[in-house]
Amino acid sequence: MSDLNIIDSFLETFSRYIDSGFGLLSGDVAFLTTVLSGIDITLAGLYWALDGEANIAGRLLRKVLYVGTFALILNNFQHLAGVIYDSFAGLGLHASGSGLTATDLLRPGKLAGVGFQAAHPLLEEVVALGGFPELFVNAPTIFVLLVSWLFVIVAFFILAVQLFISVLEFKLTTLAGFVLVPFALWGKSAFLAERVLGNVISSGIKIMVLAIVVGIGSGFFSTFTSALNGQPPDMAAALSLVLASLALLGLGIFGPGVAAGLVSGAPQLGAGAALGTVGAAAGTLVLVGGATVAGARMTFGAALADLRAGSALGSGGNAAGHTGQATAGGTSTGTPGGTSGAGGRGSSPNSTSSGSPPAWASRMRADHAARATAHSIQEGERPGAAANPSLDQKDG
Repeated sequence: MSDLNIIDSFLETFSRYIDSGFGLLSGDVAFLTTVLSGIDITLAGLYWALDGEANIAGRLLRKVLYVGTFALILNNFQHLAGVIYDSFAGLGLHASGSGLTATDLLRPGKLAGVGFQAAHPLLEEVVALGGFPELFVNAPTIFVLLVSWLFVIVAFFILAVQLFISVLEFKLTTLAGFVLVPFALWGKSAFLAERVLGNVISSGIKIMVLAIVVGIGSGFFSTFTSALNGQPPDMAAALSLVLASLALLGLGIFGPGVAAGLVSGAPQLGAGAALGTVGAAAGTLVLVGGATVAGARMTFGAALADLRAGSALGSGGNAAGHTGQATAGGTSTGTPGGTSGAGGRGSSPNSTSSGSPPAWASRMRADHAARATAHSIQEGERPGAAANPSLDQKDG
């Protein structure tokens, strides 16, 4: 189980380098903040002096408060980003009723381990049914259990990768925002900071949705594993596990669409999400099955080549016998023998041709399955509308 923690090591390494980036960029950000705030206050003072209004002190105080607020945000930007992450992740986990914490979301390998533990009884049952005499009798059961195990593993691994990418996206967004937020101090460049702040909030909502999915999914599959109590799962339990895994896979793929719908204010999921989930799972199964069938065809082709070589040797010896008879008995006897030998050799390619589809058709089917799987995942990963807060200063 420790091998599944490799994704946790990746996330920890990326997070450590991203967190160190705040310290490395703090000097440049401070210089940029000083320059932009100086430009903004200087231009505002010139406009107020030329405007001739009497309420200059009030407008200056408002400008100082605005600049001071962003200075406070920039000085504590890394801490505030952590607070936003903990808040959204805590809301999602609290809504799911799970015992996980926001720190557990930084360990996607733990989620993959939950799926591995839930699917391991299926694999143990396959090993128990895979004896030599019982293999042919239990072949349908073994096939269903193997497919169920594959679906559970794929569902949890995809969800773990989705969680890894979402957390990494949030951290990268906050690091980029640390550089772009100072542009809010000058009204003409405030649009850069608006995009960044909206992206941080949108990424936080995405973390919240995935936290709900992870909390519910991990709790359900942990309950399923403990409910077996060491007993081998039957067909009904295996199929129910497949159905739950497909539901979790669909939420993992199309969960970001839900987060995008929360920001844009429009529903994102429908029947196409269910069809896309089944299509992605079926495409994965077709690819794995195609590789297995290709290996079996290669083995069968090698055996068939040996059989053809043996048949060619036999037909060669038979033709030599007919030639000897033709020499001893005359031309009239040799001619039918030669004709039948030629006819046998002419009909052998047609007789050995199998009813399997050609190689180009198999490749086309595999390409179509891979393209359908990629299209389903791409539909779930489509970008959503971002929140665009306004930083315009109406009075200055």
